[in-house]
Amino acid sequence: MSIENSEIKPDDTAPVVVDTLHEGKTMQVRIAPGNTKPIAENNLSMEETQNIGFNENTKGVEIPPSINPPTQPLKGKKPNRWKWVFVGFILLIAGGVIGGWFGYNRAIEARMAEQQNNIAMVTTTQFQLALQDQAEGRLETARKRLEYIVQLNPQFPGVTEKLSEVMMAQAVISTPTVIAIEPTPVPTKDTRNTEELFVQARQQAANNEWNNTITTLDALRQIDRSYRAIQIDGLYYIALRNRGIARINSGLLEQGIYDITMAGQYGPLDKDAVSYTQTASYYISGVAAWAVDWPRVLEFLASFYASAPGLRDASGMSAAERYRTGSILYGDELMNQEDPCSALYQFQNALTLSTDEVTQGKLTKATNQCNALNAPAEEEPTEVVPTDPGTEPPTGEPSEEPTLEPTLETTVEVTIGPTSEGT
Repeated sequence: MSIENSEIKPDDTAPVVVDTLHEGKTMQVRIAPGNTKPIAENNLSMEETQNIGFNENTKGVEIPPSINPPTQPLKGKKPNRWKWVFVGFILLIAGGVIGGWFGYNRAIEARMAEQQNNIAMVTTTQFQLALQDQAEGRLETARKRLEYIVQLNPQFPGVTEKLSEVMMAQAVISTPTVIAIEPTPVPTKDTRNTEELFVQARQQAANNEWNNTITTLDALRQIDRSYRAIQIDGLYYIALRNRGIARINSGLLEQGIYDITMAGQYGPLDKDAVSYTQTASYYISGVAAWAVDWPRVLEFLASFYASAPGLRDASGMSAAERYRTGSILYGDELMNQEDPCSALYQFQNALTLSTDEVTQGKLTKATNQCNALNAPAEEEPTEVVPTDPGTEPPTGEPSEEPTLEPTLETTVEVTIGPTSEGT
């Protein structure tokens, strides 16, 4: 680093900025003021002064060792690139918006022009067809075509005049037709005093005459629907609710469910009415598979008749009677399928509810057949083998176990050779 073109006076008190050459680049260096001494009196070592160069104009300048002069190069302002990027981005967006606006307007103009051309073609075609319809006497069709042209383009040449001409021609040709309307006979309403009918309905409800109560209320509503509307709704609720319960108890389950449901339109149902409806619906769904799926029906009735044994249906049979009858019919079906053991169980269920001789006979028959199927098989006789006379025929097992005795074996020794007597 060298110092060039700088003039420093010993008495200067302001900081001095000098141009320096550092690594081939010219930079400005600020030097702190102070009492200057000759270079020889600075008491600097060679290492402290070897990086500093002086020329003739900088002789006698002293940098005090106790002050750290700002010898680093001043940071120059870097160009703010982000600002230009942001400006470019804004210009790009603005250009796109402006270009899109111009393009949109051009597209709208082109579309409008095309739409006008299509309307012109359609109106011209319809006008020609309208003229043809008018010439052939189809005035109604011609009028509709001309009205359509007026909707599309009211300024179409000649359409208004032609439409007036066609409408006048229709007015001349058409003649009014008189249709004789016969009066419809209307049934004579009961014109008795509404108050009298209301009192009659209340008396009938007090006597539990639910059918008559509902009939009287219907007649009262036909005369005046606004007469004591809240009180009549209450009477409807009581009559329909009680008639529904009575019908369910008498076996008319579907009709009873309907009456209670209709009563629910006049007010909230109590828990008893809801219970009757649910029980009847449950029973109808449970016996729906009667004579089709016996195991399912009998399983349902086995649990149902214990809670509501007196509930009847339209056939007049109670739940208990249906369970007994179903068990007998299912037992007969099992007997036909040669399954007496399963039929035995069904007949026993039926006799548990009620005894009769016919079912008892069926139980006996099923029991005998089931025992016959489960009886052990008889042993086949063994074939007798003929033996010699005087001997007993062999039996299956010996009467006495044979005794094993040891046998004696005699050994005979033979000597071959001269004996003492022969010598």
